[in-house]
Amino acid sequence: MAKDTGQQRDTRPLPGAGRQRMAKPGGNFLGRLLGSLITKVIVVAVIVLVAAYALIAKIEHLNPFASHTTITSTVVLGKLTKIEQVHVATRSYPVDVKITQSVGIIPCFLICNQMDLKGSGTDDAIVDLSKLSRRDVSIDQSTKTVTVRMAAPVIGPADLDPATCSITSTHGAVNGLTAAFRDNPNGYRPLYAAADSQIHATAQRDKGLLAAAEQSTRAMLARVLGVVGVKKVTVDFS
Repeated sequence: MAKDTGQQRDTRPLPGAGRQRMAKPGGNFLGRLLGSLITKVIVVAVIVLVAAYALIAKIEHLNPFASHTTITSTVVLGKLTKIEQVHVATRSYPVDVKITQSVGIIPCFLICNQMDLKGSGTDDAIVDLSKLSRRDVSIDQSTKTVTVRMAAPVIGPADLDPATCSITSTHGAVNGLTAAFRDNPNGYRPLYAAADSQIHATAQRDKGLLAAAEQSTRAMLARVLGVVGVKKVTVDFS
């Protein structure tokens, strides 16, 4: 028979213990709900800000009193007509010329001067915008595009490089009569002139030089007009 000690263990739950255990699922749900609402509020706020920015930009674009840069032909011509005799492209060419100086009908083996020059020189493509007028310039204000009608680049005078040149000459058998050729300090001038002519003719036939000149001209005009707000430059070489 069990002894009764007079003390009984109280196995009833403590007050509020059940409520605390039941409150946890409800708290998690409330936290997730609040987090979701905050996220939606942030997304809506971002959408509203973007829409407001787009609306303001559109209103400013349509507003006739808003500040806009106007590109005038006066400003464009003021920039372009300052460009005079600009060398927009250059190339180097080899040269090999021969000339013969003789005296009348006397055979060359008796009295003459034969000269041969080998070397190189350069020639440039040049543009001159100083004579442009208003009819040569068209402006599209909506796209900030300027169209310039101008003459194509031209080939300038050739420039022989004396440092690269070597000259050889032969004379006739009659030494006394050929001394005038040998002792003439200007005797090489015809040779130099022939060399310049050969370089110039080669440059005029060089399509690559003209193509490089046109490309360089377009880049130069885009750079010059870019400072006054022009976004695009179209060049019409006529």
